[in-house]
Amino acid sequence: MTLKLNIVKQWILISSIVLIFSVLLLIDRLLATGPVQLIMEDGKAIPIEGASYFSFNEVLLLILTAWLGGMSFLYIIQFSREKETQDISMKESKEITEVPESKSSAIFAANILEGDEKIIFQNIIDNDGILQRDIIMKTGFSEPKVSRLLDRIEKRGLIIRQRNGMGNRVLLKKE
Repeated sequence: MTLKLNIVKQWILISSIVLIFSVLLLIDRLLATGPVQLIMEDGKAIPIEGASYFSFNEVLLLILTAWLGGMSFLYIIQFSREKETQDISMKESKEITEVPESKSSAIFAANILEGDEKIIFQNIIDNDGILQRDIIMKTGFSEPKVSRLLDRIEKRGLIIRQRNGMGNRVLLKKE
C-alpha cells in the first residue's frame, strides 16, 4: 500500500511538472510578438508590427502541449477524487457499530438507525433471510434506494447479503 502511494505521488509530481511546463510554453508562444519594422517619417522612427503567423510545427507543438497539459490536469483531478473516496470509506469504516449477537441486540441496533435505514433493518429483523426484492415490495422504495441503504447497513456490520439466483438474500450478521 505504501509503495503504491509513493508511486502515485511520483506520478502526481510528474503530472504537475508537465502541466506547469505546458502552461508556460503555451503562454510564451501565444504572447510572443511578431516582427517589428521601423519606418522613418519626419526624422522619427515609427514601429509597425507585422502580422505573425504560426508555422505548422508551432501549431503541432501547441496542440501537443495543450493535450499534455490537459491530460496532466485530469490525472491530478482524478487522483484527488480517489483520495477523497478513500478518506470517506476510512471514516465510514471507523463508524461501524457492534455486530448484533441476537435478535434483541439487533432490535437495539435498529433503534440507533434513523429514517429509511431503520425501516429496512426492521423488515430484515422481522423476516431474517428476506430477499432484497421482497424488501423493495414491502417498503415501496426504488431498487437503487434499497441497494444504497443496504450498502450502508452492511458497512455498519449489521447485515450480510448472499447471492441467491438473480438476487440477494439479506441476513442478520451473527458472530
